[in-house]
Amino acid sequence: MAKDSKNKILKVAIKEFANKGYNSASTRDICANAGVNISSIAYYFKSKRGLYEEVLKIVVEKLNAYLGDIVSEFAVLKQKFPAPKESYEMLKRIFHKFIEGICIPELPRDITNIYLLEYVRPSDSFHIFEDGLNKVYMPIVKELLVDANEGRVAEAEANLYAFILFSQIFNLAVRKDGILKIMNWKNYSKGEIETLCKVVDNSLII
Repeated sequence: MAKDSKNKILKVAIKEFANKGYNSASTRDICANAGVNISSIAYYFKSKRGLYEEVLKIVVEKLNAYLGDIVSEFAVLKQKFPAPKESYEMLKRIFHKFIEGICIPELPRDITNIYLLEYVRPSDSFHIFEDGLNKVYMPIVKELLVDANEGRVAEAEANLYAFILFSQIFNLAVRKDGILKIMNWKNYSKGEIETLCKVVDNSLII
């Protein structure tokens, strides 16, 4: 029963944080919708912050599962360096996956919303994303950028390029309504996503 109550709270909390963000989310509403006593937050998570951090860990797990075998694929490819064509193709796959994941989204919408909200306005718990995502994928993208560009991008600058590239993708998702209006699109569907991917592809070679 205890595990069921904890899981119910987490399930409701994901929706609450996705819809309202951390500051506006109500632990009272979360407990009411989960059918548990308000004291359950302190019992299972110590605090609202503790609950939020558990939710962020779930987001990290979902993203890592979605991104699949990128880490192992990179380890194999790295043994072949220099391999600029292969590095470019892998960069495209990574960014296409991110675009599809958060813009369509292929990932659950609540997971995507929490992910974007935390990046747009980082909380004191951002370190969970930093450790679980940024420190995993940013070094991969950095090394692929250096190799794909055959040394035209210095290693010291590659992190900045990687940051800018990921920022472009976040903007494609966060500014979706504006982009749809500018492009006269109804929504992000297959054709539109292909166009977004082409724009990002052109940014991978410096």
